[in-house]
Amino acid sequence: MSWTMWLVPPIITSIFFVLGIITLYWSIFTWVTAKVESSSKPYNLKRVQVLLGTTCAVVSVFALQLIVRDTHLSWTFTNFQLLLLIFVAYFLQLKIPNWLILLAGVGFMLMNGNVTAILSWGYTFLFVFFYMISYQQSTHLWRAPYTRYITVALGFGMALWLFVKFRFHLPWGTYWIEIADYAVLASLMYGYFRIQDKDRRIKDRLFQSANWDALTHVQNYAAYDHAIGYHFHQSVAHKKNLAMVMFDIDHFKRVNDTYGHLAGDEVLKQVASTVASTIKSINPEIILYRTGGEEFNILLPGYDINRSRPVAEAAFDAVKALKIPYNEEILQVTISVGVSVLHEGDHNPLDFYKRVDANLYHSKKNGRQQITIG
Repeated sequence: MSWTMWLVPPIITSIFFVLGIITLYWSIFTWVTAKVESSSKPYNLKRVQVLLGTTCAVVSVFALQLIVRDTHLSWTFTNFQLLLLIFVAYFLQLKIPNWLILLAGVGFMLMNGNVTAILSWGYTFLFVFFYMISYQQSTHLWRAPYTRYITVALGFGMALWLFVKFRFHLPWGTYWIEIADYAVLASLMYGYFRIQDKDRRIKDRLFQSANWDALTHVQNYAAYDHAIGYHFHQSVAHKKNLAMVMFDIDHFKRVNDTYGHLAGDEVLKQVASTVASTIKSINPEIILYRTGGEEFNILLPGYDINRSRPVAEAAFDAVKALKIPYNEEILQVTISVGVSVLHEGDHNPLDFYKRVDANLYHSKKNGRQQITIG
């Protein structure tokens, strides 16, 4: 049988086309994520996802439209555009500025040569509104999610297809066939992503357990080890400053022995939360790591001694002022702090760590509740 004898209904090819594009995106995203991870560079997964998702969406829409823009079938990929919007806004939850979507819409009209058509402008503004509602819907845990999802998708889809129908003078039969195809594809996407979401949640839990401390909810030693390796090599290669603040909770064993381990856990949680919020108010990019029992580290890329001193003092003062209620007691603790910067003689991250640790030991040995910088 020759290839010309294959008579496949459009809805079948549409299903494979849409799911193929989505699968291709996930393959690219997985590959990019693996490449970024292998570079030892700390990264924001959501930022990578937004950048990649936006790029893939724009390239896909414009590339496909180039094929049909000068023909009487320039409306052919309308369903694909609507499904791609749902994919980006609802399933990926990519927060793209509304003005950027509008700008892309104007570029789309310019490419098609219909920027003066009133119906095209109406379609573009409604398209942006569709994105806004879809994104808002994705970020709220409402009841009957599928019912809400398909209602919004069909409501906007039917309205947008009306613009297309009147713009290209399509018969009502074509309109209803496209709406039916769109409804089927939107439902299949929902089922597909329900399966994907379960897999993503498992991966997220594994990532959380591998990089975050379950008790204090700050990043753990594995995350610190990954970050210090990257920042050390970047600082050496580009001759940039790098500082580290390390602190221990003073007499922590005494807290456990006097009030019990649950009290010790509460102290760890409160100290970590207080220091994390304090340093975030100074610089949102600064990260607190729990690297041992009561030991914490703060990495300061680009900081010299003069800039790192206020960070250490802010953490020190915040803990000193902290009052921790436990049962009928008010617990107060202090910290001993060591601070240092990267030296030219540091051959690896361990050399740097040892000097900061030595400064911390100096603070503990000489009475605790103090900061040693050197």
